Amino acid sequence: MALRSHRSLLTRIHHRFMIEPATVDDTAECVAFRLKGAGADHELFSRESLAVLHELASGSLREIDRLASAAMRESARRKRKLVDRDVVVRVAETLTLSSSLG
Repeated sequence: MALRSHRSLLTRIHHRFMIEPATVDDTAECVAFRLKGAGADHELFSRESLAVLHELASGSLREIDRLASAAMRESARRKRKLVDRDVVVRVAETLTLSSSLG
């Protein structure tokens, strides 16, 4: 944001906020909230998978959402009712690899 090319954008920003990384409990609450909003009526992530999700996303809400969505798609593809730790790890590796390729 300090680049000269961003000067116009910076003049339009009146407030800047720093959002601290989510905790493990925040991660679980965020995922549960999103799932409830989507109509889920039961747990879809194991406690262990939520802990790994939090760790791999470094508490970033955007990354938590991205990894959780990909993990749910992968679990559904495998016809699993619960997203487990291994699926979260596998999906994170795939997303990391694909983002480094292009």
